[in-house]
Amino acid sequence: MQCVHAQADKIVIGNIDTLYSTILGEKRTVWVYVPETADKKQRFPVLYLLDGEDHFHSAVAIDRQLSGVLPDVIIVGIVNTVRERDLTPTHVEASAHESGGGEKFLQFIEQELMPYINKKYPAAPYKVFSGHSLGGLTVVNAFVHHNSMFNAYIALDPSLWWDNKKLLHQAQAMLPTARFYNKVLFAAIANNMPPGMDTAAVQYDTLNSNTLVTRSTLPFIHALNNTRNNGLRFGYQYFPGERHGTVELLGEYYALHFVFNYYHFDTHVLDENPNLDIDSLVTDHFNTVSKNLGYTVLPGEDLINNLAYTCMGVNKMHEAYKFFKMNIDNYPTSSNAYDSMGDYYVSMGNKEKAAESFQKSLDLHETADTRRKLNEVKK
Repeated sequence: MQCVHAQADKIVIGNIDTLYSTILGEKRTVWVYVPETADKKQRFPVLYLLDGEDHFHSAVAIDRQLSGVLPDVIIVGIVNTVRERDLTPTHVEASAHESGGGEKFLQFIEQELMPYINKKYPAAPYKVFSGHSLGGLTVVNAFVHHNSMFNAYIALDPSLWWDNKKLLHQAQAMLPTARFYNKVLFAAIANNMPPGMDTAAVQYDTLNSNTLVTRSTLPFIHALNNTRNNGLRFGYQYFPGERHGTVELLGEYYALHFVFNYYHFDTHVLDENPNLDIDSLVTDHFNTVSKNLGYTVLPGEDLINNLAYTCMGVNKMHEAYKFFKMNIDNYPTSSNAYDSMGDYYVSMGNKEKAAESFQKSLDLHETADTRRKLNEVKK
């Protein structure tokens, strides 16, 4: 899979899509990234990203750079029209802009945008909601008042100071009795404090308006830490080297690691324990992944391919064949799966089977390297 692909003389990483919202009474634009895959039936978790015009490119880069460590995901960047209207849960008279449309905005996402994405794109049931600043405020509002909308919530330096910390107080009141079965929440905190001030002292600061975000986020973190046995998997990270305006990139990176911390299959365990039953380890691992995501997840093609070649390298040919065959069964339209099986047959001295595999690979996708291999075995 590739992060980007060439289209004429351009590099393309996604689609600009539009839909009309009857709830909001306006046309809305979303930027959509869909991972490339040889299996057209494969479906992906969906990351719904607020302030899409600002954060879409970095989210795509994170997902592609960490492919295999994280699952490939569809990324839906929601582009703003009236930002403060949509990303604030309550109306504030003193605000210079239109505000308080957050509930209608969440209604648009749940009742119009999600069905649209599910119908048009290969979306799996698992959904992540991510936002920064006022977007983080919206994420917390969804977590507190609509916690069935998403499986995981990412709040990056959320503006919980809004409306005299009204949402913060609501969260503090509901957390002791709320239940969040199989839900995930990650919060990022930036360093919005003047030199010499720490996270303990900032909670008593009343002179610096720049500390408002930190002063409202820390009590939210404390309330979550003090609430146990509610089914929520909660994590947070303080970034002392980042300010409010720069924390989004690192915050998203750490958040996605946390949300999907069960996904990566660590191949180093095989280096340390070469006699382990690799097939069973892989099966058990992806059973756990499937349980966490709520649907069947196949082992990634690249992972299985690498494991197969690793087995070949230590002369575990039976195990290597099982992994090469697994990729062909799981990804029957992948030219690379058949090319790799051809390599296996070459190593076994079976040139007839190797030629069949290389020809099947070329039938699916012509490459110079596979053509060279086929010509060599035919000699």
